[in-house]
Amino acid sequence: MKKQFDWVIFGAGIYGMYAAKLLGMRGMSVALVDIDNEPLQRASFINQARVHNGYHYPRSVSTAEKSANYYKRFNEEFEYAVHKKFTKVYAISMNDSLTNAEQFKKFCDFVDIPAEEVNTSRYFHPGMVEAAFETDEYTYDASKIRQALSNDLSTLLHVQTLFGTEIVSAEIVDEAKFLLRFQTGLIIETGHVLNATYASINQLLQFFNYDLFQTKYELCEVILTKVSANFANMGITIMDGPFFSLMPFGFTGTHSLTSVSDTPHEASTAAYPKFTCHSLRPDCNEQYLRNCNSCEFRPQSAWNRMSQLAKKYLNPDITIQYESSLFAVKTILNTAEIDDSRPTMINIASRKPTFISVFSGKFNTIYDMEEVLL
Repeated sequence: MKKQFDWVIFGAGIYGMYAAKLLGMRGMSVALVDIDNEPLQRASFINQARVHNGYHYPRSVSTAEKSANYYKRFNEEFEYAVHKKFTKVYAISMNDSLTNAEQFKKFCDFVDIPAEEVNTSRYFHPGMVEAAFETDEYTYDASKIRQALSNDLSTLLHVQTLFGTEIVSAEIVDEAKFLLRFQTGLIIETGHVLNATYASINQLLQFFNYDLFQTKYELCEVILTKVSANFANMGITIMDGPFFSLMPFGFTGTHSLTSVSDTPHEASTAAYPKFTCHSLRPDCNEQYLRNCNSCEFRPQSAWNRMSQLAKKYLNPDITIQYESSLFAVKTILNTAEIDDSRPTMINIASRKPTFISVFSGKFNTIYDMEEVLL
């Protein structure tokens, strides 16, 4: 049960799947390893499904510009999965916002992303928002991307997917190879490892004894809703502060509801993700993070609080009904707490053998990996 691969990629989210495709198309032998039984099950699927065009980051121009630079390319490459047929509005709250309307418009002009001011009374209670802007921003359907990338990988003869697989040890042999052992009994020898595990990025690093990322973990809920017909082709984000987003969730026919204050149910600043629910499930611990979405011990929904916040701002003819909740762990770099930046971090811990960690919270910056993989 010993095999050799040019690359072993840990984490079958969007970054891991896309990296496996890039390397496989170059003729590299690749093992794509994930603890779940299917790809793209966690944070790559459980989020706002926003194809970022930069609007979300008025206090981090570098993050906004990076998102905007890749926006067109992502929409073209994944056109089959991008939902474009709705109007996306960004609004500035009258109170408690860290960015005012003038600053937001100047920011959009500087980053060169369109923002057309519209009458706030179309969507909001009087006196609740300072200004509203129609923007150019879409959502993606993660299920469609999962299926398409799975099909792509199945055609690449040198790419093997290993799902439901856990690493148990790693060591360096012959000075240029990793010897990896898994709970299945499989042993893999490889000269290159890519850590694309996101919420488990430090958990994997501990097996290799490399420096950990300085992160904060949040156990988050994305609520899927049904909205009234007059809002079916709309999406709204109120920013920049303790507000909410309500926007189409790909092509599912539902809208995702999230809020800055209530989407995170619990935060952890430990080196590894650690939450109170772990005491109820021993197999979810500091070494292995299980899938929160399928866990019976996940938190109770924050629907009441989030829906009340949305109703506080939206016109009464816009109605929202609860459908279901999705849960996943979100990871944030400690430095991002200062300016709300969401950079893609690529850390090369070793060159011989090669160990690379990629960390990003945005779907459409996958192209950053090309600089180290190609």
